[in-house]
Amino acid sequence: MTLSVDDLRRVTEILLSEVAARRSTLTLAADFYWDVPAEHRYDSYTEPTKLVLGQLSDDWSELQRILSGAADPLPYALVWLGAILRRIGEELEP
Repeated sequence: MTLSVDDLRRVTEILLSEVAARRSTLTLAADFYWDVPAEHRYDSYTEPTKLVLGQLSDDWSELQRILSGAADPLPYALVWLGAILRRIGEELEP
């Protein structure tokens, strides 16, 4: 699969605009979450046997460091953003 970064940016803007039309702030009901390690996540032929524990508040803290300029905007931060966006989508599900 090949993605256009411009298309990804545009669809993200569209979706976040829809969220903003519904709410100006978000309070997430969950903090901790289970995740499958990346080396097993995309192997559909083997059932994962290991889970790792993530924390949305930690993910958000790291993203806040980027916003403040205290940390560099490394591409890995998309993993933290992805966890936050997934939870927002789950909580705002119609």
